[in-house]
Amino acid sequence: MKVFSLSLFLFSCSSFATSLTWDQQRGLYTQAADLQSQDMWSEALQKTKLIPGYPLTYLLEFEQIKAHFSRDSMLEVQAFIKNNSDRRASYDLQRSYLYYLAENQYWDEYLSFYPQLPKSVDLKCFHFQAQLANDQADEIWTDVQKTWLTGSSLPNACDDVLDYYLDNKKISQELIFKRFNLAYVKNKTAIMSYLITLMDKENKLLAEQLYALHKAPATLLNNPLFENAASNDFLVASIKRLAKKDIELGLNAYLDYERKLALTSKEQDRLKKYLISRIMIRDETSLFPWLDKSLSTLGDVSLIERRIRYAIRLNNWLDIEYWLAQLSETKPLASKWQYWQARVLENKQQQNQADKLYQSIATERNYYGFLAAQKLGLDYQFNPNIVNEQQQDLNHLKTQLAHIDELYFHQHMYLLKREWRVLISNQSINLQRQLGLFAFQKGWAHLSVVASILSKSWSALNIRFPAAKPQLFYANAERYELDSSYIYAITRQESSFDEFANSPVGARGYMQLMPGTAKETARKIGLKDYKKKAQLTDGDINVQLGTAYFDGLLKRYEGNRVLATAAYNAGPNRVDRWQGSKDGRAEQALAMDSWVEAIPYKETRRYVKNVLVYNVIYQHILDKPLEFLKPKEINARF
Repeated sequence: MKVFSLSLFLFSCSSFATSLTWDQQRGLYTQAADLQSQDMWSEALQKTKLIPGYPLTYLLEFEQIKAHFSRDSMLEVQAFIKNNSDRRASYDLQRSYLYYLAENQYWDEYLSFYPQLPKSVDLKCFHFQAQLANDQADEIWTDVQKTWLTGSSLPNACDDVLDYYLDNKKISQELIFKRFNLAYVKNKTAIMSYLITLMDKENKLLAEQLYALHKAPATLLNNPLFENAASNDFLVASIKRLAKKDIELGLNAYLDYERKLALTSKEQDRLKKYLISRIMIRDETSLFPWLDKSLSTLGDVSLIERRIRYAIRLNNWLDIEYWLAQLSETKPLASKWQYWQARVLENKQQQNQADKLYQSIATERNYYGFLAAQKLGLDYQFNPNIVNEQQQDLNHLKTQLAHIDELYFHQHMYLLKREWRVLISNQSINLQRQLGLFAFQKGWAHLSVVASILSKSWSALNIRFPAAKPQLFYANAERYELDSSYIYAITRQESSFDEFANSPVGARGYMQLMPGTAKETARKIGLKDYKKKAQLTDGDINVQLGTAYFDGLLKRYEGNRVLATAAYNAGPNRVDRWQGSKDGRAEQALAMDSWVEAIPYKETRRYVKNVLVYNVIYQHILDKPLEFLKPKEINARF
């Protein structure tokens, strides 16, 4: 179908379309989309022509064009992109057409359609293929060389290009060895093996020795390889690899080579930071004298913070005090570390000085501010900056909002989130907040939260913390005798109320349940309606299972929400292990705030703090009694 015929087709029916109601247009769109899914393209086009002005008709046109790509489709594709330049579908169609042209080796059309060098590696290599087909090997050599120099695998699209330059000796032995070095650093053994096959005799001998060292890192100690200057580029990666296997041997190797070879100050700092990190991860307390001496000279903020957490885990108040002082020399202490400064003073029985710090921290709306406020018996400070309606500000966005409304109605969730981000990003801060309020009022909780994040409206509590679908969340909280504010807090942290959220590891829906967890929870509570993981994007099922699962964790941890919340994120087996582990732990059990601060996983540590804070914010929003931590949680020892 040529673009001019499709356009005339749609124009001829525009007068008829104006007589259709909005519901009728929605219905025709649904019918056309269903017909397309059945490859009934002519029938779908008959429906499409009836709704030329409907906000989502362009998606039907997109599918129509994509399904009928040909060598001669370029004008049609270009017209679609021009007419829908503000839509993400234009980008998708462009990429799809480039892949079509490449797969069919229509190289002249490929370069004519997209003459510049693409950003993605596979499309970039198709571009190289097109240029080679036009005898432009010398012109693209610089870009090919940049593409070659990677420690990672390259897509299949690059194979013919690289073979051409290898056959013509443009990819020299030096370039092959440089890539071998990059692969060595990234631990990509398959690439290393492949590159060895391309080397000449001299380089191959050295590379094979390095490969053997990579396989057996303990052989690094007193290895004659590093008497050869050609191997020194591999030394830092070799020491890191050995340290990952055995931190004590890794440190010994570093100290040995530091004496024998002239490592640059940059290389020394990189290695020291890595070794310090590994020593703390492995709880190698015997190596702490070297660690502390090295860390004091490095002044690395993130590592000093980790060192403070390590001291907290040991209840070592002298170390906490010392490293807080080191941190304060680097930058002003944030409320987090001011809190621990107050805890140090409290431990030294200097309560008045501690209370002054607590009073300062208690003015903030965060985990440490709420901890300090509860210690002193002060009111929690929410410091809200509520977004109020200024409807006239959105009048010029009626077309874009109608488009968003229809994407939401038809549940095109992936495209909806992309288009909403584009719309938000192109507005002023004030309009971004107004769009967040618009989404909030429409009941689009996730889009409301996204607007608050993109506009950095951290104090706009009404759009940042929407009370989504109260009937759903209240009913399930009541069913398991839980606080609805806490279920809201978990959901806000897990998915920001994205009913269709799908994490990289497979967690799904509002409360981000793993399929295995959902299946086991459904069995325990007798929920026979749950049969497959696709149902986890059904809000009713997801929230019931998520609430039931959290209820089970609460029972497991005898009502302690801190442990249950950590387990919801990291899994109960890990939390049990953290509870029972004696490695790197104080003999005396930890107070609640120390245990949270010492959680090994940054993600879980942040998760627990956020959920506890979000719970109080939702208590405030829902007009419930305010309570940050329960007495049994404060008094518990972990």
